[in-house]
Amino acid sequence: MPQLKLKDYSLLSGNIWPIQIYLSYFEKIPSSIYYSGLNFKELIQKFPEEFKDEIIAHHYEINKLSKEEVGEHIFILRNEILIQIEFSYMRIFCYSESNSTKRIEDFGKKFKKEKPDVAQINLITMSNGDFQNRKIDFKRLSLKLDQLYNEDFEAFHKKMYSILKEENQSGLHLLYGIPGTGKSTYIRYLCGKLKKEIIFLPGQLAQNLDNVYMTRYLIANSNSILVIEDAEELIVSRDHQRNSNLAMILNITDGILGESLGIQIIATFNTDLRNIDPALKRKGRLKSSYEFKALEPEKANRLLEKEGIEEQTSSPLTLADIYNFKEEQQMKQSSRKAVGFK
Repeated sequence: MPQLKLKDYSLLSGNIWPIQIYLSYFEKIPSSIYYSGLNFKELIQKFPEEFKDEIIAHHYEINKLSKEEVGEHIFILRNEILIQIEFSYMRIFCYSESNSTKRIEDFGKKFKKEKPDVAQINLITMSNGDFQNRKIDFKRLSLKLDQLYNEDFEAFHKKMYSILKEENQSGLHLLYGIPGTGKSTYIRYLCGKLKKEIIFLPGQLAQNLDNVYMTRYLIANSNSILVIEDAEELIVSRDHQRNSNLAMILNITDGILGESLGIQIIATFNTDLRNIDPALKRKGRLKSSYEFKALEPEKANRLLEKEGIEEQTSSPLTLADIYNFKEEQQMKQSSRKAVGFK
């Protein structure tokens, strides 16, 4: 009985194995070059056209029930080259790199997907009793700070931003004020601009700052920025009684641990700054603080007009108030359009 070779088959038990196929055709063990993040649909359409004179064979596995008919494609080319295209990546298998492989590389790069303008934060999660990072994508905010915040904010922003950019710097930043004044919006804006790792610490996990596993986690994430929103429970003075979590914040922001880790903390809260433990406000530890207030009437009216809101005010308004006006106005307009029959 003659020995069957892999090139006699286009499918191998439901999968294509490119290295085995390469061995079958060329009887050599290949090296591979890998490109990811490619536009599969365009690449698989254009590749056979571009290299039609070099292609010896085409093996594939596709799902005919899928609308896109995505799958795995293997192209055997002259000069001992095998190309695997699957989902969003392309692999070039070759015995040695050459002008032919360089041409394929340059061709594949044309189909690189544009990266969306997104930023990332790290959300702390717990797995098997240990703290880990889970990266969350979000769209970068493009804000005109002078339109959303009061006149004194620009100078504060420049100061805080310059400190946050410093490498291996410890310290504390306090952002406070009534709800709806833009604290969370500003933090999201900062996250999109800063190049450092930014870690969002949920309230429940913030109660575990003194946990030995949290200490190990912080050591593994030095030179980062830790964001704690609604941090009243951690930082409000308790009649001169400090809990262990507050002690940990003090140590991270200006203690021996802080010097070693270089972690800066941004804490937000709604209470008055006078209620915060005095040790947190000590010079050297507190790098910046800002009270977010409702927009003064002049600024509020300019923003109302910019947003197309048919309202004017003689009193300060929060950002939440202004955008609630906009939502209500849009709902009224939609309601008017929906009335009656055509």
